[in-house]
Amino acid sequence: MTKISIAWFSICFFHAGTVFATTHSVVENALETSALEHLQVLSSDDFAGRKFSSTASEKSQSYLQSTLQSLKVAKFKGAYRHTFEQTGFFNDKSGANIIGYIPGTTYPNQFIVLTAHYDHLGTKHTKVFNGADDNASGTAALLHYGKLINNRPLKHSVILLFTDGEEINLLGAKAFINQQEKLLAQIKLNINLDMIAGSSSSTKLRFISRDLSKILTDEKLFELEALQANLKESSNTRLTAGFRNRRGVGSSVNRTNWRMASDHGAFSKAGIPFIYFGVGAHKNYHSEHDTFENINQALFIASVDVIYQQLLFLDSAISPALNTVFPCE
Repeated sequence: MTKISIAWFSICFFHAGTVFATTHSVVENALETSALEHLQVLSSDDFAGRKFSSTASEKSQSYLQSTLQSLKVAKFKGAYRHTFEQTGFFNDKSGANIIGYIPGTTYPNQFIVLTAHYDHLGTKHTKVFNGADDNASGTAALLHYGKLINNRPLKHSVILLFTDGEEINLLGAKAFINQQEKLLAQIKLNINLDMIAGSSSSTKLRFISRDLSKILTDEKLFELEALQANLKESSNTRLTAGFRNRRGVGSSVNRTNWRMASDHGAFSKAGIPFIYFGVGAHKNYHSEHDTFENINQALFIASVDVIYQQLLFLDSAISPALNTVFPCE
């Protein structure tokens, strides 16, 4: 990054603080009756762990579709439900991404894709793997953002992508990339939410990003860092760059390639810049203890807010000079 004067830093930091202060109440006012309720519903026993290609998965899909419809979020290319197949040795299984679309006011043919996977592990014997943090939390946040953005559209069009089959090698995200190949050049950014509520002992919202220099100037990258630093100090998330591995918890915690650890990996592999938000592994990860009662509700509320601040900033900061307009298919 280029050197920037102390005076410029002060201006940027003040701007970041202003963005946070003026938009903070927009999210929090309705949050507890929106995102938290969605999280509680999706992680209840009624949804039986939302296993891929199951009756519980179909129930989850219906919930997402009916919620988007009630919020008056438009269907993506004429449908909310976009199916794909998983080919196996003995039988094939069907999955379905649920996708909403909100047109942008300035760059309607340029897209920010918000992703969260709604699938989880299902049940085993008498145990229900509710997946409250993983990933009813991100799913609930996306539904809440759908409400906010539909009421006040962003400059860029927004695709709300609720993926299926993330727990099975990112099947849904890969299916979206394959099915929307002609649209990829128009996707400027992926923001992925996966596990943003943690456990009762979780204290930090973490993030990683890649290739933001493709869409942001050096000055805007610096302003984003200033905003993130301000959010770390002024919110309850202790927003922190980078993830750490935690041994002895869950089945796949010892991954070292966080770039590919969730749906953002499919976007990154396609050359699309991303930011990924999550708490990382914790004691309830991939266990029957990942329930609504065991999440950190205060951290979840703060995380939804903090991520939204950065979305608003990025929507306004993407450089028109780097933001080449392609004809909409």
